[in-house]
Amino acid sequence: MADLGGAAEAHARFKQYEYRASSSLVVTTDSRPRDTHEPTGEPESLWGKIDPRSFGDRSCRGRPPELDEKLKKSKKKKERDPLAEPVPRQSKRCRLRQESVLTSSEEGLYQPTTEETRDAYEHICSVSFNNSWVFVSIGRLITDYQDGSDAGASTANGDEALDDYNSYEALDNNMGVAVEFEENDDEEEESDLDMVQEGDEDDDDDVAEPNCSVAMQMGGGIDDDDSQDANEGMSLNVQDIDAYWLQRKISQAYEQKIDPQQCQKLAEEVLKTLAEGDDWEVETNLWVHVQFEKFSLIKFLLHNRLKILWCTRFASCMQRGQLPRKRQKNLEKSIREEARRLKDGSGGDGNRDRRALVDRDADGGWLRGQRELLYLDSLAFEQDDLLMANRKCHLPTGSYRHLSQGYEGLHVPALKPNPLDPNEKLIKTTEMPEWAHPAFKGVTQLNRVQSRVYETALFSADNILLCAPIGAGKTNVAVLTMLQQLALNQKPDGSFNHSNYKIVYVAPMKALVAEIVGNLSNRLQVYDVKVRELSGDQTLTHQQIEETQIIVTTSEKWDIITRKSGDRTYTQLVKLLVINEIHLLHDNRGLVLESIVARTVRQIETTKEHIRLVGLSATLPNYEDVALFLRVDLGKGLFHFDNSYRPVPLSQQYIGITVKKPLQRKVTAKRARAIRDAAVDNDTLGGFLKEDSVSREILQSHTDMILKTFCLMVLVSTATLAWGVNLPAHTVIIKGTQIYNPEKGAWTELSPLDIMQMLGRAGRPQYDSYGEGIIITGHSELQYHLSLMNQQLPIESQFVSKLADQLNAEIVLGTVLKEDITLGERRADLIHSAATILDRNNLIKYHRKSGYFQVMDFGRIASYYHITHGTIATYNEYLKPTMGDIELCWLFSLSEEFKYVTVRQDEKMELAKLLDCVPIPIQGSLEEPSAKINVLLQAYISQLNLEGLLLVSDMVFITQSAGHLMRALFEIVLKRGWAQLAEKALNLNKMVTKRMWNVQTPLRQFNGIPNEILMKLGKKDFAWERYYDLSAAELGELIHYSKMGRTLHRFVHQFPKLNIAAHVQPITCTVLRVEITITPDFQWDDRVHGYVEPFWVTVEDNDGEYIIHHEYFMLKKQYIDEDHTLNFTLPIYEPLPAQYFIRVVSDKWLGSLTVLPVSFRHLILPEKYPPPTELLDLQPLPVTALCNPAYENLYKDFKHFNTVQTQVFTVLYNSDDNVLVPAPTGSGKTVCAEFAILRNCQEASDSVMRAVYIAPITALAKERFRDWEEKFGRHLGMQRKYVQQVSLFIVDELHLIGPVLEMIVSRMRYIASQVENKVRLVALSTSLANAKDLGKWIGATSHGLFNFPSGVRPVPLEIHIQGVDISNFDARMQAMSKPTCTAIVQHAKNGKPVLVFVPSRKYVRLTAVDLMTYSRMDGDQNSAFLLRSHENFEEYLSGISEEMLRAALRHGVGYLHEGLNSSAQDVVSELFKGGFIQVCVMSSSFCQGVPLTAHLVVVMGTQYYDGQENAHTDYPVADLLQMMGHANQPLLDKSGKCVILCHAPRKENYKKFLYEAFPVESHLHHFLQDNFNAEVVAGVIENKQDAVYYLTWTFMYRRLTQNPNYYNLQGVNHRHLSDHLSELVENTLSDVEASKCIIIEDDKDLSPSNHGMIASYYYISYTTSERFGSSLTPKTASAYMQLPIRPGEEEVVRRLINHHRFSFENPRCSDPHVKANALLQAHFSRQSVGGNLALDQWEVLLSASRLLQALVDVISSNGWLSLALLAMEVSQMVTQGMWECNSTLLQLLHFTKDLAKKCQENPGKSIETLFALVDMGDDERHELLQMSDSQLTDVAREDITLQVTLERDVEGRTEVGPVDAPRYPKAKDEGWWPLVGDTKTNLLVAIKRVSLQRKSRVKLDFAAPAVAGKKSCTLYFMCDSYLGCD
Repeated sequence: MADLGGAAEAHARFKQYEYRASSSLVVTTDSRPRDTHEPTGEPESLWGKIDPRSFGDRSCRGRPPELDEKLKKSKKKKERDPLAEPVPRQSKRCRLRQESVLTSSEEGLYQPTTEETRDAYEHICSVSFNNSWVFVSIGRLITDYQDGSDAGASTANGDEALDDYNSYEALDNNMGVAVEFEENDDEEEESDLDMVQEGDEDDDDDVAEPNCSVAMQMGGGIDDDDSQDANEGMSLNVQDIDAYWLQRKISQAYEQKIDPQQCQKLAEEVLKTLAEGDDWEVETNLWVHVQFEKFSLIKFLLHNRLKILWCTRFASCMQRGQLPRKRQKNLEKSIREEARRLKDGSGGDGNRDRRALVDRDADGGWLRGQRELLYLDSLAFEQDDLLMANRKCHLPTGSYRHLSQGYEGLHVPALKPNPLDPNEKLIKTTEMPEWAHPAFKGVTQLNRVQSRVYETALFSADNILLCAPIGAGKTNVAVLTMLQQLALNQKPDGSFNHSNYKIVYVAPMKALVAEIVGNLSNRLQVYDVKVRELSGDQTLTHQQIEETQIIVTTSEKWDIITRKSGDRTYTQLVKLLVINEIHLLHDNRGLVLESIVARTVRQIETTKEHIRLVGLSATLPNYEDVALFLRVDLGKGLFHFDNSYRPVPLSQQYIGITVKKPLQRKVTAKRARAIRDAAVDNDTLGGFLKEDSVSREILQSHTDMILKTFCLMVLVSTATLAWGVNLPAHTVIIKGTQIYNPEKGAWTELSPLDIMQMLGRAGRPQYDSYGEGIIITGHSELQYHLSLMNQQLPIESQFVSKLADQLNAEIVLGTVLKEDITLGERRADLIHSAATILDRNNLIKYHRKSGYFQVMDFGRIASYYHITHGTIATYNEYLKPTMGDIELCWLFSLSEEFKYVTVRQDEKMELAKLLDCVPIPIQGSLEEPSAKINVLLQAYISQLNLEGLLLVSDMVFITQSAGHLMRALFEIVLKRGWAQLAEKALNLNKMVTKRMWNVQTPLRQFNGIPNEILMKLGKKDFAWERYYDLSAAELGELIHYSKMGRTLHRFVHQFPKLNIAAHVQPITCTVLRVEITITPDFQWDDRVHGYVEPFWVTVEDNDGEYIIHHEYFMLKKQYIDEDHTLNFTLPIYEPLPAQYFIRVVSDKWLGSLTVLPVSFRHLILPEKYPPPTELLDLQPLPVTALCNPAYENLYKDFKHFNTVQTQVFTVLYNSDDNVLVPAPTGSGKTVCAEFAILRNCQEASDSVMRAVYIAPITALAKERFRDWEEKFGRHLGMQRKYVQQVSLFIVDELHLIGPVLEMIVSRMRYIASQVENKVRLVALSTSLANAKDLGKWIGATSHGLFNFPSGVRPVPLEIHIQGVDISNFDARMQAMSKPTCTAIVQHAKNGKPVLVFVPSRKYVRLTAVDLMTYSRMDGDQNSAFLLRSHENFEEYLSGISEEMLRAALRHGVGYLHEGLNSSAQDVVSELFKGGFIQVCVMSSSFCQGVPLTAHLVVVMGTQYYDGQENAHTDYPVADLLQMMGHANQPLLDKSGKCVILCHAPRKENYKKFLYEAFPVESHLHHFLQDNFNAEVVAGVIENKQDAVYYLTWTFMYRRLTQNPNYYNLQGVNHRHLSDHLSELVENTLSDVEASKCIIIEDDKDLSPSNHGMIASYYYISYTTSERFGSSLTPKTASAYMQLPIRPGEEEVVRRLINHHRFSFENPRCSDPHVKANALLQAHFSRQSVGGNLALDQWEVLLSASRLLQALVDVISSNGWLSLALLAMEVSQMVTQGMWECNSTLLQLLHFTKDLAKKCQENPGKSIETLFALVDMGDDERHELLQMSDSQLTDVAREDITLQVTLERDVEGRTEVGPVDAPRYPKAKDEGWWPLVGDTKTNLLVAIKRVSLQRKSRVKLDFAAPAVAGKKSCTLYFMCDSYLGCD
């Protein structure tokens, strides 16, 4: 052994210095930062990983401890279940082989295990010892002498399929692949799954093993019935079987009515059948011999197949006295086994019993049935759709055969139609409903088939399966079912609501799709129904799909669409699915149909919404199976018609030829010529042509054949013409039934569908009484074609052949989460086997123990691009980052899709020629298929012409798959982040699509440029960028063809080109924030660009090797003129790289690429942040530490403060220092603030006690107010009269610092420094990276500065981040609803509460509906989320007006969004807190200020729609942390959980900031103008030096030196700093001066102007004030700049404007100002808007009254009278929601326009004003208004009379309340303007604004006119709230 070891070492040394080993290390050095999880090769300590005490403990030959545990458990199980049958003890060897009488012997002797070795063994035993050479020669035959565990892989039995399987199992044992799993769920996952079964450890341990025989026993293991119940009465004792048992049994089944001779013959045939083939073959053949009715007999024979077969043979041999030795031994063994089983009392199948035992005992995991790995490929049919399951074909009477030399002929006469049944009547179209007539225009009555189906199709929603011959009018039945769907959506006025439904018609071929679209469009256009094609050639945009009601598609296309969860937007609207030619299930494309139907059925189960399934098929024998598959009620929806229902009966003739030669397309023309020549020779050509017909010449010159006119009698065509071209003929001859199939790379039989379709063309309904079909085929195929055309070929499923890929598609879609424990054994094994394959190939993660599936990126790619798992495995294996184009093409050619492509001898010449023409060199020789695939792909791109027909077929097949395979390759490489390879793969993908090479001119991608010009351009050595500089004339000159110059110029400027700019800001020393601005620089043309142009934005590292970030960017047509911004964060590594490269490359266009290098040369990274505060291990402080009983009483809910509160208590409660407390959300910071308030209350005397609490969000302030009013107001009696001076200033959520909050805190600090009284500042925030800077800014001492890390929570938080890789926002949100439900099921067991955050109100509702649906998915009537119902539950719900919310709450799902009124919000909150409902869905804006907490928080999507940017923007990190903070129930939970679902590229970014604290930066420098203006008005800033000094108090000033690049500062010394501040102040003040808000004197002194004062007083922007001053246009206020425009709102805004009083010329409806105008006008017109628009209108109105008051002030400072009055009038209109021209009576409650009109037309006296109404007598008024007393009281409340002396007549009310304005968003106090004006000169002389209570004296001062004399002025008294009381 030592020598061997030495040799191994020597070899290793040799390898170490081998060139290959070291060369690769040099070239491909990895510049990427190391992944910390990879082994680095550094020596690692084993400390803590091994236990020194366990050294050498494995050397003994004892039992492993796991087995002891198993023994203990099995003992416990026995104790638990004493009734369980005892399991016999057996050794490990028994797993593969069952002991029997034959095989039992002493230990240690050799036991033969196979037939061959047993023969040899017996031979050896019989040979005398002298013949030693015989021993040697026989001994070589013994191959299985190994130790026990490996021996005996095959079985002593007749069933070969299982033999096959067992050899696989033996192989598995040898290779160490674990196929046996632990029974116990509670053990660790790693426990026994990957144990290698070693051969040398086969000592017979004393372990009680289950009876684990896999070997076949007599009658066992064949049938796969799911339950034992099915086997009752099926077992058969072998002792009963004698030679005549089968005859007796058959006679019994026929109730003794069968002739004995016939019975004997039948028994022999049955026995013969039982002996050959697989189970399904035997079953099919039994159906033929024994009639269908004898179902139970067939089942019995199948169940005991082997027993009957062998025992009958045995008995008859015994009679004849002959029994071969082998068979005798086999049978004896089998009989002994049977006897032993009978003795054990187990009966039946030992295998199944074992399973039952395990099932009964196991703990209830997925693997409790010990899943078996099946070899799926061996289960699939090798013959695909040509599966011949029919041995004998029964032909109708009158059939005959005749033999001739070289062929055999068979004649089958035409079937006579069945006579009409007396009850059968044909439906006339006049009997149909009136509205259905147009669809059957020109049809007088339906035929027999249609009449039978009519009632069900048109008047019920039952599923239908219609089997009828071709030509029986099945399309009309489909139309009837469509009309039924239309009827459901018919409105009362007879029109139809087309938005509620979609109908999908699945046709088998593209050729048929176009024909059906034309047919349906014509027939249904009366109903305004849109029919569109959706196939490989025809894709539809989302817009088009929305407008379409009927989508006609191929099965493959519909499969692809339903695979993508994002397309559920319209697949959920599908209400009817019509599948034509459903007998295609038998075809190898049938599995696509199966998955479509299965997916639809699954959708019906989950959504509980009925989708009608209609299957149309040719006649088939096993129609009941297909009907069950389509969920058809056999009594109502199944219709079967045989061939006698053909409109023209068909007589058939079959000619079976013994010589084989396949049919080719070239033969078509030859055949036509041959027929013509024969006719010319025999002088019978005239028989083929009509007399005097044009085509005599045509045929003789045989140019093109003219169809469909009767001048032609013979047409020779290829098989494809049968589809899509409707050409009936009297006779159809099919000459040769073989066709070349490129997918199989061989000649195959025509598909059954093609043959039926061709013969369907025989017989012209108008002219013929019968049609003739003649099939000329190979003799061996005769039986097959006979069975097919005479309905004796049952159709079988092809699903198993692609089971793994279909399972993957469903897992990706989310319809399959885990394996279902209730599945039958066999199905469970199939699923387990498929899942194992997917797991092995990295498509999914399969948790064997729990049965859960998890999607992987590769699985998603495989599903979306319809790629097999084998291809993905190949790509995974061979992809390397250093691959070039040569290797990439080679890898493409290895795809599993092309596994049958072969190189034929006759093609090699042509391939060799092509090889010289293709540009990319090819690996390998032309003998290899991969080289052929590679050549053909390149030939396709190069547009080369091919000669060989088969090569053309191969090329078509390869290029059909090329697009999606290349795309998948690109996405895999992109996921791996290999930059250069990703670029190559994308280019190759585009080259295949465009059929051009990337070195050719990009202009080739435009249609309309002649080839010779493209050739000329190709020869010019002219860079593409330079084309942009040339004019049209110069381009014409360049190609010497001036006319083309303009065309080329247009194309050059239509070529997609983007300009990009990047702005980089460091956030931390490892993270950069990048903002990219993309500007489109090309002309958009719909015909060239469509609706959108997609691009990939990637960021690559310094070497261009790795992709650091990528995202998909869609440029939409409507935003072509705008700049687009993309924001994302990038990691940055030490040492700092020189630059990153940003690349924007088109997804469709070759050559469209923009690269921007981002240099880091001058980048200054921020300082490293100080470490966080350590949480000290303190004893929790008791509440009594407050030392004040009143205070202690506030906290009676708990006894101790938590750890964070304990640590900050002293500094907050026992000192007056400024304090900053950053800690994670949910760690009790509010109580910390309360410590400061209590301290303040304690220290301050009554006179100086004033605390101010500031929060950045209204909701937060409201929540705190409610909370503290209850706490301090009620319990401590703090009231306003104590409030005189601020002594405590509390700032909450300081990390949300915005310009306003920063200015307030800076101002407070500034004021505190100026006044004597100390102001204490206490700030709270989440964990921060740069808390030190914030602390210094607010003046916190080192004692008062804390910064707790984000992990310090009272309730620990477990975070799961899951990426969803779908770029479309809506599709991504829909794809997230299933994972959300899964997260709830997995993480919130036992009804623990769950909060789900979604981006907007729209998704709140959609998600709630999805969750309601999933909650009842398993068919329970009760929802899983409704935890308990309460007798008052319905009472609660009655207070909610929104029907949808009520329905959701009944399912245990609540939701909250901005549009709900406060009472509904309260009800939902109370039900959630009270534990009635488990789930509450909230819009993201509710993360702040809603006091709900839960065990699990799901953040569903981390982006929201930003109206200003027209793009989706990420949530701020602070909001995300706030959402996570809601997973916090301190006294109820030990831990909280949070699941974040985000867009995949963002995942890494969130990982970083959610686990680490993030820094906050100032944004003040963007908003300084308004702040400076306010301070100038306040007198704080009087000159420029003051302004600079003022800035030093801000947080921005603190951060400037810490992160200079963020603030555009180039250095950090004093010089840089002072220059930067001076420049900032100069620029800001000049902006404010330009807007006329301040006046700068002597270039330094500042004073406020009138506009500045107005802007500051009314809190409006300096730009708005400037606008008011300079131009009074409708677009006056920049205050509305922030109004969001959401997707889809533009159309609504356009409609609003068009119906309004003041409309626009060509309004730009995406402009926020236009939207604000539209909403204001809608408010005046009292036109209600819903949804988010109502919220926007609310915002607009609130700002409007403030803006209007400012406007009045601006106008009056200019002295314009009429404008001022107009502005005041608009203020009244805003408050009351009406136009000034409307009747003023509309301001009164209960007044409608009709009532106001009635008052105006009052006969006695027209009542037009409030005052006229007041002056009326009571009776008279009552008569006019006809209101109830309570309504009249409401009206009387409004009664106001004004006297000019400014005294109010309030009629009995003591105080004037707020304005009565039900349409104004909030309570408003009235304001009045007394003003003096001169109407002649339109001059406003004096004005004041007063708020009038009872009485008021107002003095109006105005300057006397310059010219003396008499002036008449008018005194106006205007209200800002009521119309008509001025």
